[in-house]
Amino acid sequence: MRDAAPEAEDDRQYPKPTLAWAIVAMLFVAYIFSFIDRMIIGLLVEPMKADLGVSDTQISLLQGMAFALFYTLAGLPIARLIDRKPRMRIIAVGVAVWSLMTAACGVASQYWHLFIARMGVGVGEATLSPAAYSLITDSFPKKRLGLAMGVYGLGSAVGAGLAFLIGAAVVRLVVEAGSVSLPLIGDVSAWQLTFIIVGLPGLLIALVFQFMPEPPRGGGATTAEGASLGEVFAFIRANMAALGAAIAAVSCVNFAVLGSVSWVAVMFVRVHEFSLSDAGAAAGFGLIIGGVIGLIGGGALTDRIDGGSPHGRLKFCAFAAITGTIGGLIFPLASSPAVAIGAFILFFSSAAVPVGAAITAIQQMTPASMRATIGALYIFVVNIIGLALGPSATAIVGDTFFPTETGIRYAIVWTAALGFLIAGVLFTIAALKTAKGGTLTAKGDAPPAPFLAAEPSTES
Repeated sequence: MRDAAPEAEDDRQYPKPTLAWAIVAMLFVAYIFSFIDRMIIGLLVEPMKADLGVSDTQISLLQGMAFALFYTLAGLPIARLIDRKPRMRIIAVGVAVWSLMTAACGVASQYWHLFIARMGVGVGEATLSPAAYSLITDSFPKKRLGLAMGVYGLGSAVGAGLAFLIGAAVVRLVVEAGSVSLPLIGDVSAWQLTFIIVGLPGLLIALVFQFMPEPPRGGGATTAEGASLGEVFAFIRANMAALGAAIAAVSCVNFAVLGSVSWVAVMFVRVHEFSLSDAGAAAGFGLIIGGVIGLIGGGALTDRIDGGSPHGRLKFCAFAAITGTIGGLIFPLASSPAVAIGAFILFFSSAAVPVGAAITAIQQMTPASMRATIGALYIFVVNIIGLALGPSATAIVGDTFFPTETGIRYAIVWTAALGFLIAGVLFTIAALKTAKGGTLTAKGDAPPAPFLAAEPSTES
């Protein structure tokens, strides 16, 4: 095994800018569809409850646990494969799987059918982000990496927003008919048709990824041997304080966001008496606008703070957590719908900043041979806390302590503000831990080492 040696930024062999941005563009489109398929259920809560006779808590398990459990568990072994095999082909298979399983939700007639289909959606989507983080980091120098990662991350906001907008449009078109008859399937309700419509187009995206070129890994060959699990664990142990705080901080943001976004359309219906389509439009446009502000604006800005270093990026995430706390307190409690929507945009734009900036910092810290594995570990922790617990926490708090029709607004306050408060503390710790250091890259099978700059010890 060769000695570890930092890889100079100027020595990296990056793809041409046109190819690099084409890769980001396709990943962005795939991410949009992944979030449409993931989040569409948030708009369909009321009609699904009426047809299936289930509670808010049971719906929250479809939003969170059913999806997140298999999304996170499948992510780690898939990431090990991504660190060794062609990433574009793995993405193609994943997109096809989650698209088919989303469409399968549309033919479900019982709660447990939906639960199994949502598990399948989670397995398919587990391929995308670990591969995307690795591909983007191998495609851009650090002075453009934050913007590129922000553009990819924007797919989550656009996808979540379109889930509400498309869902609202479909529901509006078919709700008067009550049901629609499809060949080979028979009669389906409006919410079932929505799943089918948003699921099947992903098969075309999967086909495109079959023909996308693979950029070099870490400036070297197009395939990599990949770091061993022992090397990955050694790297994590050496950098636990900074990595652990950063990942835990994003987890808390994810908890706040998914505990809120999963129920925001329901809140607009129950509290502000919006129609289902108007609630979808308000939530959808709020997510898209907030995503553009936080991911594109935040990504470009963090490329300039402290030279695009992990320290600068994490420091800005700590600031965003403060503004997110303010928004999380205002938008659920506002009596005016306009104020609620404006505060929701502030809340979500603050939450969008770490989606691009924090993972960029983590990928900068990580050797090329283990980026997908660390990315999958990041996704595992973030989604177990955020996706699996966030929607259910809001529902349980509402069902237990605020069991009135409008009680969901108070439940959202608890998850939104508390998650952001804790995240702010953790981002500050992570930023302090990276204040002295740079980044580490590794060549071949070089052993991992701490990413912080080595300094003479002053301890006895």
